[in-house]
Parts: sequence; C-alpha cells; structure tokens
Amino acid sequence: MFTLNKPFDMKKRFFAAAAALVVAASVHAQSTADSIAAKYKLQPMPAAMTIEQTFPVLGNYQLTNSTEGTGTLTVNLDSANKGIVWVEGLPQGRIKAYLKKSPTTYRILSQKTDNGKQIQEGTLHYDTTEHQLHIAIGKAYNETDPTGIFAMSTDSDMNASTDAGTMTAGETETKVKTGDTKLKTETKGNQVKVKSKTAAGKEKTKVLFYTATKVMADNMLDNTNQTQTSDSTQQQ
Repeated sequence: MFTLNKPFDMKKRFFAAAAALVVAASVHAQSTADSIAAKYKLQPMPAAMTIEQTFPVLGNYQLTNSTEGTGTLTVNLDSANKGIVWVEGLPQGRIKAYLKKSPTTYRILSQKTDNGKQIQEGTLHYDTTEHQLHIAIGKAYNETDPTGIFAMSTDSDMNASTDAGTMTAGETETKVKTGDTKLKTETKGNQVKVKSKTAAGKEKTKVLFYTATKVMADNMLDNTNQTQTSDSTQQQ
C-alpha cells in the first residue's frame, strides 16, 4: 500500500535542499576569496591629495633675478575658478594666469594690473624638480612649445661683458643670421630685447623674465619626498 508524501514533508525537503545550496555557494566563495588573498597582497588606499599637490604652483617664492628689486612672490588659487591663479609681488602688480597644461604651465593674458599697469601676454611655468617659478611677460603664449620661451632667458649673474668698452657686466648681445633673417638679442638683467629683420620687415620684442625660488615648508618637503618615493615604487 502506497502512502502519499504530505505537503509539509515536501516543503521541509525543499528548504533543506535550498539551504544546502546556499552553504555550498558560501563555502565556494570563501575558498575563492582565500585563494585570491593568498596570491595578491592588497595595498592600502592612497591618501587624498592636498590642494598643494593638485596645484603645485601655489605657495610663496623668493624673487631672485629682478632688476626692479627683490622680494616675495605669492601664488594663490582663484576663489571661484580653480583654473586661474593670482600672482602677487611682481613689479607690475597683481596679475592672473590661466591653466593651460596641467598642472604647472599657465598662460598670462594681456591685462591691466591692480595698480593700473598694462602688461602684455606671457607664460608662467613651475619647475617641480628645481622648485622654481619662471615667468615671461612680453611674448605671446606658444601652444606648441609653451616653455621654449625660457631658453631666451640668461641668468644675469652668469653674463659677462665681451667688450668692456661698450657693455657693462650683466649685459650680453647675440647676433644670428640665417638666410634672409637677421636676429639680434640683447640681454640686460632679466630683460631681453629681440630685434628680427626679414624681407617682410622688422620686428622688435621686449620680454621680461622673472625667476623665483619656492619657500619650502617642512610639510611640503615631506609631501614631495612621499610623492617621489611613491613614484619610484610604482616604477619598480
């Protein structure tokens, strides 16, 4: 004589089978996780970057090559636009520069400073290796090679007169002729005058160069060392 399974017994068997599947899946997942953990060591999450690390140009600088006098430069972030920085301490007054090549190259547009002086277009660049700020005012920003302008600059301390009768210490003059183009460069302190002559005409350019060394606080040095150490570890 056959007996039919009661509905209650069938439910118990169903739930028991489902529980067994859950247990088996859990054991398999744990085994997989243990296997991955054994092969790979999880690295701690990097700390959030500070505003100075994101925008390394920010900070205080000591002006080193200005013939108009030395002093302290300060570069601050614009309160409304993080793509703009304000430079205070130049002889021309307070100027602003626009980020062009992140994170250290900025374009200076022609503008009138806070003290009413009109300045021409230029370039601002921060050298993260030497911790130096380089500013050129008087020549349009070069999209292709923005920092190439600084090759024109000559440290006035390194300049020496080649003709004591016509030039003084701190002045140099260079003449170059290539084909139909004549180029004459006169350097005096942080000012460079460029005169070019071609078949199409003559052109004169006066560029002012400023160099300033960053005043590095202890915590900024620590951040720099940590960043360099991290980069070295990643390269290995």
